[in-house]
Amino acid sequence: MHGGLLSVCTAMWLCPELVKLKSMGSDVPTENRIYADYIFWDKLTKDGCWGKFDENSFTPEELAEKGKKFWTTFISKKCEGLKSVLEEAYRKKTSRS
Repeated sequence: MHGGLLSVCTAMWLCPELVKLKSMGSDVPTENRIYADYIFWDKLTKDGCWGKFDENSFTPEELAEKGKKFWTTFISKKCEGLKSVLEEAYRKKTSRS
């Protein structure tokens, strides 16, 4: 969720010098999620943050580590098998039918 824990962890990993850690956001009611693409979040949430973050939950170092771990794992999983797919796509593209 934007403004929630994952967003803070990502920012703490990539650019910690730009992050001002403070509690923000709130739980977003499930029924509001269907409107997220059509209404500004300040109408669906308390402060415009889509998600909740409590500044006392983790140290800055723990947040950065969580961001790093999430994104490196996510990217690694998304890339599994990509080389073979691209090689096969290239073979199909360059073969004469």
